[in-house]
Amino acid sequence: MHIQKLALRNIGAYHGDLNKFDFRTAANRNVILLGGKNGAGKTTILESLRIVLFGSMAYGFVTENEPYFRKIKTLLNRKAINENVTDNFQITLDYSSTEDFELHEYSLVRSWRIKGDRVRESFSVKRDNQFLSAQQTSDFQSRLREEMPPRLFELCLFDGEDISRIVSEEKIPEYLKESGKILFNLDLFVNLEKDLNTYRTQYAQQNASAAEEVAQHEKLQLEISQLKADISEKEQLLEMHDEEMSHLNDSIKQNKRDFEIHGGLLQEKRQELVSRINVIENKRKSNSDQIRQFISSLLPFFIARKQLEDVANQLNAEKQFESFDYVATSLEKETVGLLLSEVLGSNKEIEEVKVTSIFNGILDLIRPNQTNLLHRASFEQRSEIHNLYKQIQALDASEFISRFDENAMLLKESQELRFQVETNDQSSEFRELLEHIEDKTKQVEQNKLMMEQLGIEIQTMSESLNSKILLKEKVEEKIRDYHKSEKSYAMTEKLLKVSERFRDRQWRKKLDDVANETVRMVDMLFRKKDFIKRIHIDHTTFELKLYNQTYQEISKERLSAGEKEMLMLTVILAMFRVSGWKLPFVFDTLMGRLDQDHKKALMKHFIPRCGEQVLMFTTDSEITPEQFHIIEEYTARCYTLEYNATDESAVIVKDHYFDIVREAVQHS
Repeated sequence: MHIQKLALRNIGAYHGDLNKFDFRTAANRNVILLGGKNGAGKTTILESLRIVLFGSMAYGFVTENEPYFRKIKTLLNRKAINENVTDNFQITLDYSSTEDFELHEYSLVRSWRIKGDRVRESFSVKRDNQFLSAQQTSDFQSRLREEMPPRLFELCLFDGEDISRIVSEEKIPEYLKESGKILFNLDLFVNLEKDLNTYRTQYAQQNASAAEEVAQHEKLQLEISQLKADISEKEQLLEMHDEEMSHLNDSIKQNKRDFEIHGGLLQEKRQELVSRINVIENKRKSNSDQIRQFISSLLPFFIARKQLEDVANQLNAEKQFESFDYVATSLEKETVGLLLSEVLGSNKEIEEVKVTSIFNGILDLIRPNQTNLLHRASFEQRSEIHNLYKQIQALDASEFISRFDENAMLLKESQELRFQVETNDQSSEFRELLEHIEDKTKQVEQNKLMMEQLGIEIQTMSESLNSKILLKEKVEEKIRDYHKSEKSYAMTEKLLKVSERFRDRQWRKKLDDVANETVRMVDMLFRKKDFIKRIHIDHTTFELKLYNQTYQEISKERLSAGEKEMLMLTVILAMFRVSGWKLPFVFDTLMGRLDQDHKKALMKHFIPRCGEQVLMFTTDSEITPEQFHIIEEYTARCYTLEYNATDESAVIVKDHYFDIVREAVQHS
C-alpha cells in the first residue's frame, strides 16, 4: 500500500473542505514531514487513516454500533456542528496497491451525516476510477481486513512515547512476540493450535479417566519446550566458544610463526623451563611443609628423647606396681588355704605356717622392684606417652636433614632456571608477543573448560529431554487408547504437531533473519562503532542477547536509554523487512527523547531505509534548522500544522517546516 492523498472535511480541528494532504513520495525522497505543536491536529490525521480504512474495527468494534458512533461524534468538527452542518463530514483516502502483479488505484470515502441526535455513516470505494457496487464494496472491506488486519496497520504507526515506554519497562520481548505473530502470519497458527487444544481438551474431558493424562501431557509438553530452548541456547554458546577457540588457535599459530621467524626463544622451550620451575617449587613446598610439621610437633620430644624414655620406663614400673598392689589387696590368705585344701585333699590338714609361706611366696613372685610413684597416669595418658615414644624411636632425623639439603639444591636450580627465563624475556624484543601467546593460551584453556561444562550440561539436559519425550509418548499412547475409534482426535493430534513444528521452525528462521538484519543496521546508527557484533533472539522467550567482537555477552544495562530506543527501532524495521510487508511507516514524535548524534543517525541512515513511504509527525523541539537540512534531502513534501484559535480551526501550511521555508522541489 502506498498512500497518495488524504482529504479531511470537517474532521477534528480541520474545518471546511480545503484540508488536503499530498503524501506521494519518490524513490529517493520517501519522507513526508508534518510538523505541529501539541493540539495542532497531528493526532486527527493518524486517527483518520485508521477510520477511513477500517471503520468500526479501528476502535475494536465488529459492527457499526452506538458506542462507535459516539466516538465518531467526538471526532466531527465542533464549529461545523454549531453552524448546523449535518451532512458534510468526510474522510477521503487515495492509495495504490499491487495485486496479482498489477497496480491499482483506490479511492475510499467514508462520510457521516447527523440526523437529530444520531450519526449515520456511508462508505464508497472507487477502483481504477470506477465505483464498486454494494456487494463489491462489502467484498473489498472483507478482503482488506484479511490481507491487512487493523492490528497489522497499527504496527506501522509508531508513537515515540509508546516506544520509550516499551524500552523503559523492558517489554521488548513482549512486543517482539506479539508483533512477530502478526507480521509473520503466525497468529493464524497460534489461533489454530488454541482451537485444536480446546477441542482436544473438551473431547478428552468427556472421559474422566483421560483427563489426568491430558494434564500430564500438557505439562510434559511445556517442560520439553523449555528443555529444547535451554539446550538450543547452550548449543549456541558452545558454538560461540568453539568459534572463539578456533580464532584463538589460529592467532596463536600465527604469533608462534612470527616469533620463530624473528629468532625468539621457542615458547615450548620457555614453557618447559617454567614447568620445571613449578615442579621444583612444588617439591620445595612439600619438603618445607614436612619439615615445618616435624618442627611444630615431634622436634621438642626428639630433643628430649632420653627424658621421654625415662618417663616411659617409669610409667611401665608404675603400671607393674599398680598391678602388684591390686593383687596384694585382692588376694586373701584364707582363699589360698581353701584352694590348697581342695587341691591336696580335705583329709590333710595344712598348717597355717605353710599357708602363710605359700601366700608370701606368691606375692614375692610378682613383686616389682622398689618403685616411687611419681605420675599415677591413667590408661589413656600411658598410651599417649608410649605411642609418642614409639614414634620417636622410629624417627629417622637424617630424613629431615636430607630434605633441608635437597631444598637448598632445588633453590639453586630454581634460581638458575629463573635467571634463564628472565634473561631471555628481558633480552627478547618480542616479550609482548610472548605475553599475547600466553594470554591467548589461557583463553583457549578457559574456553575448553567452558565447553566441557556446557557439554556436560547439554548431555544432562538431553538425557532429561529424552526421558520426558519417552514419557510423553507413553502418555500419548494412553490418550490414543481412549480414542482409537475416533479419527478426529487423531487428526487433531497430527495437526497440532505439524502446526507446532512449523511455527517453531518459522520462529527460529524469522528471528535469526531479524537478528542478522538488525546487526547490519546497528553499526550505522550507534555512536559506538563495532560495539554490537552479534544479536541472538530466543525463539521461546524472545529475549535479545547482544555480543561484542569477542563473542562476550553485552549487558543491556550498559546501553543508554537512547541506544535502547535505537536498538528497538532497528529491530522493528528488520522485522518488517524479513516479513516482506510493504506498508507505509508512520512516526509520531519519534525523536523527542534522543540526543543530537542519535537524531542525526536516525535521519541520515534509518528513515531513508524505512521503505517507500514514511510519514513523520514532529513537534517544534524535535528537529533544529541544521537537522532539517539533513532530513530535507529525503523529504518529498513537508507541512506545518497550526491551530487558529480565532477561527477554531487547524491551518495547513505547505512547504514550510515551522519557521523554515523549504525550497521548491519538483514533484512527480
